[in-house]
Amino acid sequence: MKIPTGIARGVVALIAWTCAMIVPAYAETNTMWFPVGEKLTYRLYWGIVPVGTAWIGSSWIREEGKPDRISITMRGKTGRIVSALYPVEDFVESIVDAKTFLPIRYTQRLREGKKKRDDVVEFDHAAGKAHWSSESDGKSKDIDIEAETRDVLSFVYYMRSRGIDVGKTEKFQVIVDEDLYELSVTGLGHEKVYMSAFGDVRCLKLEPKAKFGEVFVRQGRLNMWFSADDRKICAKADAEVPLASVKAILRKVEGPGNDLWIKKSK
Repeated sequence: MKIPTGIARGVVALIAWTCAMIVPAYAETNTMWFPVGEKLTYRLYWGIVPVGTAWIGSSWIREEGKPDRISITMRGKTGRIVSALYPVEDFVESIVDAKTFLPIRYTQRLREGKKKRDDVVEFDHAAGKAHWSSESDGKSKDIDIEAETRDVLSFVYYMRSRGIDVGKTEKFQVIVDEDLYELSVTGLGHEKVYMSAFGDVRCLKLEPKAKFGEVFVRQGRLNMWFSADDRKICAKADAEVPLASVKAILRKVEGPGNDLWIKKSK
């Protein structure tokens, strides 16, 4: 069994996605539209076979004399048995300005099979530029960006402050690796999603697409389901790829708050 390269970057990174029509109140923790300190744990499946785990979380970066920043991280790792065949161990971090929520620095360290990739993107929104560099081979590249251009991880958290109506498609601009892509997101409708830890949850189904499909699924189709409540949490992601499907299903929610997500995770 071989898991396609990019699963952790694509499906795993995007399970953080949340499209919020109602901004939740976490005033006791922060003034953001999501609870900084939240940690989400997902189980990853290749067809019906569990193959790994993903963790997505956020934390404050506060230093005297500097603006507050937020670190958003994603880690994805295959389990022991799968790792013997095709090990995946990825780490992605986006550091954003807490006031503007624009990315400052994006780092990814990917270990997928025999392939390794280490990239850094530095954003200069005032100049309309982003600088990509590879720590693996020393290559670098300057990229022209728009005012709202983001890396994929900060983008999915940015989406928690807005919503997409059913039947409507919106377009955005994201940087993935060293390239700039136009991303479209379509609201498909509401469905119930069953999770063993949380039962049936009413969710909004979304379909993200990018030019030629390179951003999220290199071949195939990606659908995502987000809870239709105040937290607007991603319950499930399902990527149809050649020969099988790859799924990410929410297993645990930790961090600030005391809603049913937190209570049922204990």
